[in-house]
Amino acid sequence: MSSFYTFKIHSRVLAYACESWKVTHERLSRHLTIIASQIGYDLLKQGYRVRGTTRSVESADALLKGAYSPHAHRVEILQVPEITSEGAFDEAVKGTTAIIHTASPISFALTSWSSTVDVAIAGAISILNSALNHAGPRLSSFVLTSSSAACTDPQAPLPKTFTENDWNTWAEAKAKSKDFEELDDHAKGRLLYSASKTAAERAVWEWREKKKPPFAVSSINPNFVIGPPLQPPPDPRQINMTLQTAWAMISGPLASLHRHPYLSPRTIPSPDPVYIPFDDARVDTKIPRVGQLDHVPRTMPTAAYISNHDVSRMHVYAALHPSECDGHRYLLAAGRAPSQALADVLRKIRPQWKDRIPMGEPGNGYVEGYTWVEGGVTIECERAKRALGGGEWMGYEQCVEETVEALEKHYNAFL
Repeated sequence: MSSFYTFKIHSRVLAYACESWKVTHERLSRHLTIIASQIGYDLLKQGYRVRGTTRSVESADALLKGAYSPHAHRVEILQVPEITSEGAFDEAVKGTTAIIHTASPISFALTSWSSTVDVAIAGAISILNSALNHAGPRLSSFVLTSSSAACTDPQAPLPKTFTENDWNTWAEAKAKSKDFEELDDHAKGRLLYSASKTAAERAVWEWREKKKPPFAVSSINPNFVIGPPLQPPPDPRQINMTLQTAWAMISGPLASLHRHPYLSPRTIPSPDPVYIPFDDARVDTKIPRVGQLDHVPRTMPTAAYISNHDVSRMHVYAALHPSECDGHRYLLAAGRAPSQALADVLRKIRPQWKDRIPMGEPGNGYVEGYTWVEGGVTIECERAKRALGGGEWMGYEQCVEETVEALEKHYNAFL
């Protein structure tokens, strides 16, 4: 359930799995994540050749004709029907010197262990086995896109600082408990996402310990990723999950008969509750919403953010520095910016839309500069900062501005 890209400069080849999946009107639709497409773009700009795999070659057409078009002569697309099958990547990995595996089920609409946890583990192990047996002697590094969800615990007592030494110890157990069936579908989806990320990353590290491969293994653990998509899908229903909150706010309740109300307008019981998106397969998109989205959408537990540009930089660095990064996890989070912060920034940068953007409680749940709130959760990212040479992460307002500009440009007819 993913696609896979390879990058080459002179004799060096890098590869990454990059196609994500979500449920749309009771069928599966594929789209490139903002993380994966940005990694590919950044590596292409550095002169690498790209070899991609996908279940359908046609699914890469938009990217090849769009953002990748100046580099299309250095892109090769291969078709892989099912990445969870053993041997699925045997041909694709041949000749690579680094592999970046970004693919994983990310939809909260997936509510079974088999469609999330099993798929995430099988996909990671499949590509690792192919890498070990068929990539060849030049392979130097394997980089996994994991998540901060594999490191954090929303139930931890506050204040709490999470580091790469922390592991999510609750999601898998809860997803296997008898209490799981009592949860609603949204709660199941959120829980299984955390469980799948944790289980897949743990499986990768266990594989490394058992197989002792001749190449480096590292993981990148970003928090909520925001930033402009290189090639937005033609239908806004297929916008990446991480951008759905921004789209729901700026598109307005009556922007179009085809606008899709991703987010529940339920009253927020606390400044930092859990963000619950609508599964668009459960929404009749022929019926426009007639009520204003009058509450700020719910927020992921840590309410942390990171730019897709910074996430891409860390993946590329890990791929190109195998000796330094081998055996390490890299947490990525720039600070705290709950959905209230998004609403406040949107009203600031697009005052002409102030009537369609929910007011909420301006300034609530975050601090100036979108840094960590004293007495709350902090995510320690010094290892990643040191690797990238220090400096600051991209600021939240710049992330939002670039995201909105991209959505405006691509979906102007819906606004």
